[in-house]
Amino acid sequence: MALPSQQDRSSELGRVSSNNSRGGPKKDTNPAMLLGGIALAVVAVVGLLWGLNKISTPKTGTVDSKPQAASMPGDPGTSTNDAGAKKVHLGPPKAEPAPQTPTTLAQGSPTPIPTPADASGKPSPVDLSAPGAAPAVKPSEPTSATPAGTPPAPTGAPTPASAATTSTEPSSAPPVTPPSIPASGSTSDVRAQIEAGDSALARGNALQARVSYSRAMLNPSASASDKSSLRDKLTKINEELVFGNKVTAGDSLCEAYKVEPGDSLVKIARKRQLAADWRLIQRVNKLSSPNTIQVGQQLKLVRGPFHAIVSKGDYRLDLFAGSPDEPESWVYIRSFKVGLGAEDSSTPLGSFVVKKGSKLINPHWVNPRTGEKFDANDPKNPIGEHWVGLEGTGSSAAYKGFGLHGTIEPDSIGKQRSMGCVRMGADDIALVYEMLSEQISVVKIVP
Repeated sequence: MALPSQQDRSSELGRVSSNNSRGGPKKDTNPAMLLGGIALAVVAVVGLLWGLNKISTPKTGTVDSKPQAASMPGDPGTSTNDAGAKKVHLGPPKAEPAPQTPTTLAQGSPTPIPTPADASGKPSPVDLSAPGAAPAVKPSEPTSATPAGTPPAPTGAPTPASAATTSTEPSSAPPVTPPSIPASGSTSDVRAQIEAGDSALARGNALQARVSYSRAMLNPSASASDKSSLRDKLTKINEELVFGNKVTAGDSLCEAYKVEPGDSLVKIARKRQLAADWRLIQRVNKLSSPNTIQVGQQLKLVRGPFHAIVSKGDYRLDLFAGSPDEPESWVYIRSFKVGLGAEDSSTPLGSFVVKKGSKLINPHWVNPRTGEKFDANDPKNPIGEHWVGLEGTGSSAAYKGFGLHGTIEPDSIGKQRSMGCVRMGADDIALVYEMLSEQISVVKIVP
């Protein structure tokens, strides 16, 4: 049986608990519970601070194990720090200002690629001609993901660890260079003229090709190899333009003619004022005889005039067509091998013209040194069947008695065996005789 004082106390405690449960004023607090609550709050704050610090400060060497979504052009990308750890950016990566260097566009790349700098800050050479070649980047510099359109890495190159890695090793692929014109020794303007001739010939314009090729060959800067090649090309062109039996439209060197009553080859050459011998008409039209032409027959006439340049060093005579007053506009026709004067009677250098009344067929000849005479039909006559006399002009006027002629010694062609005249083979001198005209045709003898 409880004492009255104890009953009062129990009732009071019950009233206190009842008041607390209804949110009334707290009359008493347990110290142990208060300390425990404070401790939990401190732990929670410390844990929160530690977690925030860990998120904002990555440790060296750690890699986020969560897969990252592939960055798209224009979206925030990823980069690597100096230790190789990935770092998330909420905006474009911030890079250190690079030195001002020229910008080079790579083939197939939609954006300029800056020329990288070496350790000294100077631009390093980058070969962008090889497919897939990329500029080297210093390891300490941040790299970005490979942009769309960047050429693939060359076959055999090391596979990068990530899209943002580029190799500093030189590419093993050889550089690709555009095709170039083979070296010939000629200057660029000569090569341009040759290319123009090639282009015209490819289009079927032989007349324009002949002009371009001839300009190139007459250019002092043309190499010997190019001149030789041009002679071959032009000789083939002129087989049709000059010596073929067809007249090419627009060719001022040739014309078509219809035979009229009373015509002969001699009359036709005179009537049309041809600067060539009538025998050239017979040759070009392949007439078996000059007397076989018929009224109404179509003939090809070669107008001329023609000129010759003798190159002593090459033992060669080049035949050209054009105005005697405009040698720079001559067009090449054909070349012939020649023989020259012996050392004690060298063929003179200079400019000459075909002397009036000097063109002879089957001429007689007198040796100027011995006085020995040779009749026209003498098989021992050393000058052969044709003679074209030369008359010096200007500073060469003192040279007399020289000319172009045939020979009964064909092995002397290409040698120095004459008394100063220019020797030619029998068939060659016959053609040159038909093409050169008295008092019109120029003959130049050069070293």
